[in-house]
Amino acid sequence: MQRKALQMVAQSKTGRVGGACGVVMTAAVLLLGMAAAEGKEALSLEQARTSFVIAEEPAAALSVGDTQKLLEKAPKNRAAVTIVGRIAAREGEDPFLEGTASFVLMDLPDDDHASTKGHDADNCPFCKRRKAKAAMAAVQFVDAEGAVVQIDARKLFSISSGAKVVVRGQGYFNPKLPFPIVQLNAEGIHVVEAAAR
Repeated sequence: MQRKALQMVAQSKTGRVGGACGVVMTAAVLLLGMAAAEGKEALSLEQARTSFVIAEEPAAALSVGDTQKLLEKAPKNRAAVTIVGRIAAREGEDPFLEGTASFVLMDLPDDDHASTKGHDADNCPFCKRRKAKAAMAAVQFVDAEGAVVQIDARKLFSISSGAKVVVRGQGYFNPKLPFPIVQLNAEGIHVVEAAAR
C-alpha cells in the first residue's frame, strides 16, 4: 500500500503540501512527496547541503505538539516555525521517503526514561505506547520553486532514524484532516544528536 501511495505522490505536480488521507503514516508519506517536480534542474548534493544545514542550533525551538497548537491559532493555519524532534515513525514504518529530502519528525520524550544507558526504545512497551500517541510533523526540504529536493535526506544530512534535529521553515496545519499532522516546508536543519548506533 505504501509503495502505491509513493507512486501516486510521484505523479503529483501541485507544489504544495496538503491533502486528506486515511492512514496516518501513508498520509505522512503522501504529504512529504506532494511537491515532487519533473524536468527541473536538480540541486547538487553540496549545493543543497550548504543551503539547508544550520551550523548553530536555533534558539526557541518548539515541540511538534506545541507547533501544532501555534499553527491552529495562526492566520490560515500557517506560520514560520522552528521545531525540535526526533526522526521517527510509527511502528513498522520508515520515517524517510526514499530519494527525497523528506522525513517524519516526532515529539521527543518529555522525561529521561529513554536516555537510560542501554535502553532499547524499539523494544520498550512504555516507549512503544508513547510513540504511538506522539505528535508528528511531515518535513520536506524544498528548492526555490517550491519543489521537494530530490536527494535522499539520509545522504544529504548524514542522518538516520532516531536522530534529534531542529528544523525551521513554513509550517501548516490542516485541522480538517482526519489525523493531526504538522506539515513543514523546511528551509534549514541542525542535527543536535545523531541516532544511537
